[in-house]
Amino acid sequence: MAKKEREQKALVIETVFFATPGTFFVLVSIAYAFVTDAEPIGTMALVGLAFMFFFVTGYLWLTSRRVDFRASDNEEGEIAEGAGEVGEFNPHSWWPLVAGIAATVVAGGFAVGWWLFGIGIVIGIIAVVGYAFENNRGVYAH
Repeated sequence: MAKKEREQKALVIETVFFATPGTFFVLVSIAYAFVTDAEPIGTMALVGLAFMFFFVTGYLWLTSRRVDFRASDNEEGEIAEGAGEVGEFNPHSWWPLVAGIAATVVAGGFAVGWWLFGIGIVIGIIAVVGYAFENNRGVYAH
């Protein structure tokens, strides 16, 4: 690996990828506040959207300071440089579906009543625990 590559930081393109729309939504929220005479709901929605993008940008920037330069970060790199084990992934999982159902029930609980909200929270806890311990039992246990 060349000296220039070692000095560069990883995750730069990912950070720029999220910083660009964050900056866009800051500008849009300022323009929206000016045009609508600071209408609170839309302005805060746009500011919140900008905050969400900058939150991910900050996470990626902090992560880029800790991780090594990757083969995919090298613009002149070859495909073979990225060969090898990437990670461990399950071929399929039903737990994200259960988590989605839990989120739907929780959202419905806001409209129907707190009892349904509670049921959704319980389903969500079951989904998170099931997803976390999925690799500890069954066919894919390790």
